[in-house]
Amino acid sequence: MGSEIVDQIGRGGALIPDVDVTLSPARKRELVLDALPGAWSESLGGRSVIRFRDQVLLTAQVTHLGRPWQVFKKRIQIPRHWVDIERRERADGLTVRFVGIYHYDGTTIFVDFDPTTYVKRKANNSAAHVSTNDLFQAQTLGQFSREDKNGNRLTSVRADQFATYLLEGYEEKNPHIEALDRFSEVFLDGARVEGLAAVQEMHAGRWPDRFQNEWAGFYVEFRLSQYLADHGLTDLVVVQKEKRRGEFDYDLRFLRGGVLEHYGDLKASSIAVKDSPGNDAADFFRCLAETGRFWYVIYEHETWHGRDRGDVSTIAWNEWRRSVGHVGRSKEYDPLSYAGRFKEAVRFVSVKVLEVNGANVASVLGDFQEGFKQPDGSSRKGKVMIRKKDIDNFLIYTKSIQTPPEA
Repeated sequence: MGSEIVDQIGRGGALIPDVDVTLSPARKRELVLDALPGAWSESLGGRSVIRFRDQVLLTAQVTHLGRPWQVFKKRIQIPRHWVDIERRERADGLTVRFVGIYHYDGTTIFVDFDPTTYVKRKANNSAAHVSTNDLFQAQTLGQFSREDKNGNRLTSVRADQFATYLLEGYEEKNPHIEALDRFSEVFLDGARVEGLAAVQEMHAGRWPDRFQNEWAGFYVEFRLSQYLADHGLTDLVVVQKEKRRGEFDYDLRFLRGGVLEHYGDLKASSIAVKDSPGNDAADFFRCLAETGRFWYVIYEHETWHGRDRGDVSTIAWNEWRRSVGHVGRSKEYDPLSYAGRFKEAVRFVSVKVLEVNGANVASVLGDFQEGFKQPDGSSRKGKVMIRKKDIDNFLIYTKSIQTPPEA
């Protein structure tokens, strides 16, 4: 038994604070064999492994990292001999898998860590990491696969689907992720997006937020909305620009059969930003309680600012807005309005989808809320915040591209 109270996942996907239970070698072997009819245990080079058809399973228990790590951080240890076995058996035509076994009070989940990135490490022992959210997704969906922030691929599978997964492989089953992936394949083209050209494109399309200062995020909304409409995907995802009375004020509505499943927010963020700011906490938690899941869809970009090139682009942007009839808040026209922050251009390089749910929601506030005050000292509404150091406990999808040299 462990001594630390950490995250555990119950049979229905509920988050339960409890200690890790230590599994004996015999119990670990029993859990795998029970999930894989026809599998057997054998010795390879003096090491015990599980064989299933033409596959070799090297197994270890999933446990918490230990102090001082957050309660959602889990891992398996990968001994050096796993790497040696993988290399030798792969040369003989067998598929070798590094498999974590998670077991708690009737919940059994297997985590398949793609060996590709781990066999390149030189250390005698290394760790493969998994988060509470990976286990939650597997327990509630059956199968769940993602790439972590370090480029490692891991797939979490509920015990009753493990044999099917090993025989048939994993295919993305979430139609909302498939829709976003299709858009991202087109949108993340590595091109530098000029600010003035982008707002003129939105103006031609009569996009409501075409005159907003922070144009990059609204440009993502515009392009995504266009793509969904052009490809008949609005029965799955809708960019919500006209908020209906009584509905939540979020950018995205995710539907199934025309019925709302959950909401999401669409954001554009510099790749240099450390945290992902969210929404008003009170409304957010009310929304989460009603739908069970909430997605942040974040398109990250490289950034060029007008201030770094003599404000030429900022002046051109302000001149153009005035030429098409835009009137700002100030009564007097200022060609350098927003000069300190105006983005001359961006290059979108990646997208991340972060899911907040019952298994990870306790982590979205944290110490960000301490001393959360207005500049005058008065209380300020709390906001949700996901820190990038915690992102693997929220990340459900990511896609990135190699970018060309800076223009």
